[in-house]
Amino acid sequence: MKVFNIVVFAVVLLCSFSDEDKEIRLQRKDCELLRDMLLRKEGRLDIHISEDSFRAVFDNLNTNLDVELPFIDLYRQFGKAVASIQCGHTRLWPSGSVFGEWNGERMSLPCDYVLVGKKLFVSELVKEDKKKVNFGKRKSQQKNLPKNAEIISIDGKTVPEMMDRIGEFISSDENGVDFKYANATNLFEFFRNVAFRERKDSVEVIYSAKRDTSSIFLYTGYPPINSIKKRLEKLEVQAAKDLKSIGKYSVIKSKYAYFRFVSFYACRGKKYEKFLEKSFRDISKKEIKKLIVDVRGNPGGQLQASFMKYIVGSDKFLGKYEYNKGFKRFTNKYLKKNNDFYRNYKKSTRLIRRYKRKHPNYDDELYTGYVDSDLIFEGDIIVITDEGSFSASSLLACHLKTMAKAKIVGQPAGGSFYRGNTGGLEMVLPYTKFSVMVNPFTFLSHLSSTTDPHKIKQPDLVLEPINPKMGKKDEWYVTKAIQGFFLDK
Repeated sequence: MKVFNIVVFAVVLLCSFSDEDKEIRLQRKDCELLRDMLLRKEGRLDIHISEDSFRAVFDNLNTNLDVELPFIDLYRQFGKAVASIQCGHTRLWPSGSVFGEWNGERMSLPCDYVLVGKKLFVSELVKEDKKKVNFGKRKSQQKNLPKNAEIISIDGKTVPEMMDRIGEFISSDENGVDFKYANATNLFEFFRNVAFRERKDSVEVIYSAKRDTSSIFLYTGYPPINSIKKRLEKLEVQAAKDLKSIGKYSVIKSKYAYFRFVSFYACRGKKYEKFLEKSFRDISKKEIKKLIVDVRGNPGGQLQASFMKYIVGSDKFLGKYEYNKGFKRFTNKYLKKNNDFYRNYKKSTRLIRRYKRKHPNYDDELYTGYVDSDLIFEGDIIVITDEGSFSASSLLACHLKTMAKAKIVGQPAGGSFYRGNTGGLEMVLPYTKFSVMVNPFTFLSHLSSTTDPHKIKQPDLVLEPINPKMGKKDEWYVTKAIQGFFLDK
């Protein structure tokens, strides 16, 4: 009997080792798949770091996966590796397992809050969360922050100090902090919990409300999942509408032409070209000499050679768009295929290969098209940017600033003024279920490389984030821009 017990114990022990080894193998398999996909599909891995550095990062990731890790820790490790590429389009999104672990830890503040620019403001909890976040707490412990209060610090750390840690696993162009803020906007408490792993029953929060600054200790517990979900659902609906927008044009006080672009995703084709021509014809007819282009929160889309021709004229060099990791059969396993980005990837690869066969000297250079010279705008330009101005919208800001002497108002754009990878292919890792955006094409502006790619994006007039209670935000920004640069001319 004693021998039998020893044998049984040994079998159980071996099985447990086998299960643990299996999890480690699966972790490392995801690491290997991600590395290989990036090598095969990422437009240029060496835009900001060398390929040797990239390989070293993933070798280090593989080494750190020598023990079975919780999904939150896996997300931290994988996120840092992907962020090292320094391409805002190439980013990692957590799986349901990560959010499940976050919820189960019960280490979150009992309130919902969001970033407005680079400041934190408290949102109202939905009814379902008001009891949940205080689960098991005595009446004397059920404290919370007033709605719309500004959070100054959490657990002794200011917002910039928290973002330093959070930003380690959020991707951005040239590793800039501005786009990291934009990505953390609606899930800051989640990212704070992922970044800071201390286990505490209560946390000190310093906040400002009604012009007074106060301190309060809040007991940690379940995160306000329902409040976050409801808020994100509203944003998703709005984002879907924004993707269909081709922009809005108006004239303010008969003197200022104003374009508002919330996205450039649909800004192409006959409808868009007609919109631009009609707008600039109106500007020419009314002899308007002041132009405001507002791209706050614009995540990008189509590169704006069409818009720029009305600013700088025909046949002006804007940069390059390289189709350097085109579609190839049998190299697309683990990529999601039932979406517009994948279909466009196949279609654009086919079209560009056909074009290059007919035009063998084509070298991916991008120029403005033909435009009636009477419609070219000749006047002063302001472009309004913020942390969410990314990709095609940050490139438009770049072109307006460097080719038309536009003034920048607001906050630094989140996207690069120089270069990046794009394409939006989505890969889902089989074990962790992390979603990764891989980008097979590369865009480059007309600017030469620099050692400080963030300097050029600094606004000529900085506008601090506004209180979330304020209405008519577009009007507020436009008024400040006009007061800053147009009234004295």
